[in-house]
Amino acid sequence: MVGFAYGKAEGPVTRGGNAKVKLVHSGRWVEEEAESVELAFDELSPRSVSAEEALDGAGTFVGGVICTSRVGAGGTRVWEYGLVVGYRWEKNLKQGWLDVNVRGSVVSVVYSASCTQDIAVEVYVLQPCYGRSTSLVMFEEVKQMHEHVYKLFNGVDGTAVRDTKVLLSDMGGRQIDESDILPLLDITSFEVVEVSI
Repeated sequence: MVGFAYGKAEGPVTRGGNAKVKLVHSGRWVEEEAESVELAFDELSPRSVSAEEALDGAGTFVGGVICTSRVGAGGTRVWEYGLVVGYRWEKNLKQGWLDVNVRGSVVSVVYSASCTQDIAVEVYVLQPCYGRSTSLVMFEEVKQMHEHVYKLFNGVDGTAVRDTKVLLSDMGGRQIDESDILPLLDITSFEVVEVSI
């Protein structure tokens, strides 16, 4: 597991001591296997959040790439791809918001597990569902399309495919401009870097 996660201290936590912290299965780590780590009180204290925030899981997406739905320029809800560069928790609303770099512009999107998918970088680059209506392509279908493209690209159950026309042929004919630049996060420096497709 690489990235941000929420944890819950098990047992007493005393100043100057260590605590065993168990992974909270939320956000992008909802299906992750159980993990725990020992951390110093001084590391835990300033990073404390509410149980609601931890269970919501919005902060786990920071640094990752996602596919999510949002209202597009034409006023319809469409599938969009982006790099999560930050988040905020609205305590009164008990709701997480993701700050997403979408093609160079940062937008805030309400986090909802039913329409936000953590995706592999390969899928992010190919963006097979970009701009497609959420009414025409439902969330489970999006997940299936992403899995199909990922398996083709990586040669799961066959030879790896690198031709974007072949990779996206079953996705409604959308083609990508291979000269496009996409943002990614360098997790070591926490800086956004731009890479060409």
